[in-house]
Amino acid sequence: MPEPKHVPAPSRAPVSGLLDQGVSIELAPAQAAGFNPSPEAFPPGSRVFLTHLAGKPVAAQAEAARQLKAAGFVPVPHLGARHFETARDFADLVEAHSRNGVSEALFVGGNPLFSSGPFAEAADLLAHPALAASTIGTAFIGGYPEGHPAIAQDALADALQRKVAICRERELAPRLVSQFAFDGWMMADWALNVRRAHPDLPIHLGLAGVTSLTKLLKFAMLCGVGPSLAALRRSGAGLFNVLAEKNPGDLIEAIEAHFPAEHPRLFAHFFPFGGWEKSLGWLSDYRRIRLGAAGPV
Repeated sequence: MPEPKHVPAPSRAPVSGLLDQGVSIELAPAQAAGFNPSPEAFPPGSRVFLTHLAGKPVAAQAEAARQLKAAGFVPVPHLGARHFETARDFADLVEAHSRNGVSEALFVGGNPLFSSGPFAEAADLLAHPALAASTIGTAFIGGYPEGHPAIAQDALADALQRKVAICRERELAPRLVSQFAFDGWMMADWALNVRRAHPDLPIHLGLAGVTSLTKLLKFAMLCGVGPSLAALRRSGAGLFNVLAEKNPGDLIEAIEAHFPAEHPRLFAHFFPFGGWEKSLGWLSDYRRIRLGAAGPV
């Protein structure tokens, strides 16, 4: 069978690559009911992160998590500190997820940058007593390979240290999931630096899924992704490449080339800006080509 034209063949086939450790994807709660990927592309037991956007009903997130768990996936709802108007609102959502047996969640500050409620940052949620009585045992923490547009680098490092410490104290298993970026060498360097400070912390690197260059640029600006935009623009030089859809194949290879193979616990997390069908379809094709490249000549 000829290789799909939209999936470039990998230049190398590592024994243990980024995609072999386990892949997760991010969805809006409204997408959960129609999420039916093939087991080849996204096997049962894989993680599905669920967004928590200001102004959106939290009951929809709880129902989406229930649907995903019933379908055999591991739901990971986002819990945004500055989105909760009261502490009771947070406790109620945690209780709703616990009734559905949700075992993992992502704790973030959320938007806007300033809070009108009782919580200012993710650490406030991690320290809240509601988690002690919940089914949540794994706590994802946000990471920023390019830094944060409103937070100094030293402050980010201190915040990560504090959040990991709270997780350990509260008997939560911490994991790190990063914002997406477009420079694989820079992302691998960031992951190595995190690994030096936190040797046992699993890292899930954010990757933009298959979508148009113009849409990627739009989401990059909205999410504050800046320094590696130059790499994305260089990869899209020329009219044809601007119109063509982008995939993260080159980015994955750059990360694998720079991150030592003897350090496992590095995972891929997809932001499917062009739709989960495109991203997981591409992922299935890419994996098949990699397996072919690793076989006998």
